[in-house]
Amino acid sequence: MLEVQPRDKRGFFILPQAPEDAGYYVYGNLQRMPNSGHMAQYAHPSLLSLIFYIEREWQAIDDRKFGIGNISIAEGLAYDKHVSHRKGIEMDLRPVRKDKLQGQSARVSRFDSVYDRSATIKLIQLFLRHPMVTKVFFNDEEIQKTIGGGRVRSLKGHDDHLHIEIREHG
Repeated sequence: MLEVQPRDKRGFFILPQAPEDAGYYVYGNLQRMPNSGHMAQYAHPSLLSLIFYIEREWQAIDDRKFGIGNISIAEGLAYDKHVSHRKGIEMDLRPVRKDKLQGQSARVSRFDSVYDRSATIKLIQLFLRHPMVTKVFFNDEEIQKTIGGGRVRSLKGHDDHLHIEIREHG
C-alpha cells in the first residue's frame, strides 16, 4: 500500500523528510524529544511550493543542501517558545556552512568559522526574489548591509538560523 504524506485538519502536509536528491535536509526536534522534528514541519501548500522551487534553484548554483527547521505543528497549536510558526507560512533555515555537514549536528551560527556568509547571501537572495516572501530575519549585519533595503532584519535569537515568512493566503 502506498504511504500517504501526513496531513493535518487544515490540509497542511509535513515537509517531505528525506526525498531522494533533495536540495534541503531537515533538522530539529519538538520539545527536546529526539526524532520529533518532523512534527513541527507542517507547511501551508504555498510554503511547500516555495521550498520546492528554491531547492531546485539552489541546486543549480550550489551542491550543498540547506537545512529546514521549524515550520508549524499540526493544527497550528503553540509549542516551545514560538509565538510565531502557527500558520504554516513561516520557517527556520540554517545559515549555509562551508563544509557539507548536514542533519542535527550541522548547527552553525554567524559567529562560527564554518559559516559561509557569501553562500548564505545567495540563498537569502533566492528567497527574496520570490514575490511570496515578506519577511527575513537574520542577525548578520553584513548580510543586512549587502542585501540592503531593510529586506533582512535582526530579531533576538536569530544568530544561528534565518526566519523566512511568506504572505498569508486566504
